[in-house]
Amino acid sequence: MNKLINIENFFFELLCIEPEDINNELSLAQAICFSNNIWNGKSPNIENEKSRIRIRDENSGINIVIKTVDTSKVLTNYFESAFVLNTFSTDFEEIESIRIKLLKHLKFTLKFNHIRLLSDDISTFIANKLYPEINKIENLLRRYLIKFFIQRVGFEWWEATANKAMIEKVKLRKADKRDEISLIIDDEVRYVDFDDLGELIYKQSSGYNNPEKIVNRLLNMHNNEDFITLKNELQSNYTKYFKENFQDKQFEQKWKEIIKLRHKVAHHGIFYKNELNYGLDVLSSLSEIISNAEKLIDDVVFSIEDKEAFRKAKIEAYQDDIKEMDGLKILGRMELPDIHEKYDKIYYDIEEDEILDELEELQHSKWIKFIGLRWFVTEHLANKNYSISSSFILINILIDKEKIVKYDVFSPSGYSIIAIKLKS
Repeated sequence: MNKLINIENFFFELLCIEPEDINNELSLAQAICFSNNIWNGKSPNIENEKSRIRIRDENSGINIVIKTVDTSKVLTNYFESAFVLNTFSTDFEEIESIRIKLLKHLKFTLKFNHIRLLSDDISTFIANKLYPEINKIENLLRRYLIKFFIQRVGFEWWEATANKAMIEKVKLRKADKRDEISLIIDDEVRYVDFDDLGELIYKQSSGYNNPEKIVNRLLNMHNNEDFITLKNELQSNYTKYFKENFQDKQFEQKWKEIIKLRHKVAHHGIFYKNELNYGLDVLSSLSEIISNAEKLIDDVVFSIEDKEAFRKAKIEAYQDDIKEMDGLKILGRMELPDIHEKYDKIYYDIEEDEILDELEELQHSKWIKFIGLRWFVTEHLANKNYSISSSFILINILIDKEKIVKYDVFSPSGYSIIAIKLKS
């Protein structure tokens, strides 16, 4: 990284209370100047100014202005001496590196009992460099999540992906937000915390790659069919996509590193130059990971095994009344949303032979010219208390199995409708 130079001064200001055997500005200045560790063996100049002492180092460009603090009006815990040390320079790297040397000298050599930080332009400068890049990566991941899950899971992706705590948190935040744009768009993901955003990805990337999950599945197997099912899930397009594009590139570890830096920015933490360099490198790597994954969204095609796993997971979730799962349980325990869960009715998961029978009966009706997919699921089947989300998944599976054909027709109003029929 190039040397960081600013035409304005960077300030590092300390309030230092009760040193050992130092009671005036000149004594303190001399004690600081005599430190070989701070000045690399070349003592700086000491200059007397109005009501204060200045240390000026021509080699590094560092200035330290020392001013005595009036302690006579302290109400409690009376102390005899205190000083404000204002260290500044136009050279970022010089002042960044001198901070810890100066602090150690004040604390361990000069024995100041209390040291308080009044201002730290160095940390502020680093935070201001990091935060815009953190904000960019946050928005990049939000964009990716929306695009991937809507294109590959559906517009109810949020309920299918977020855990209960996340969903409740977003509901509360949306209730407090009344701006016009938020009232118009579906923007749940914009209310998600930075930590949760990353989890929405690496909950997918882990899948059954977690050895404990695989062991649990193996221990609960009863026949060869269970083993084949697990094998297919481990090799599924869904798991493979997230593993190759996120897990194998250490997305989770990198995201958690940025979480630490983001928390420091939010809570005005102390920053060091190496954190700036490291943070920018990690953010650049994350940007590349997310951007490359986004380019491959259109290439992701769910296999029949993927879809059957989604359907199985939905059924299990509904039957077991699992409402507090930690995020999306890929290929085995995924809870898909059902809009009819809002009502008090019980909805059933239609079976393959039932859905084929329903289609055959409609096709033989002289009143029906074609069967619109949306109408068939959301009205015809739903009115018979069949789950909407589960029905959609099963139809997708039967299309892949070539038992149902999907095609386009034009309605009497002239717009295109997706219709389905049994394969001849």
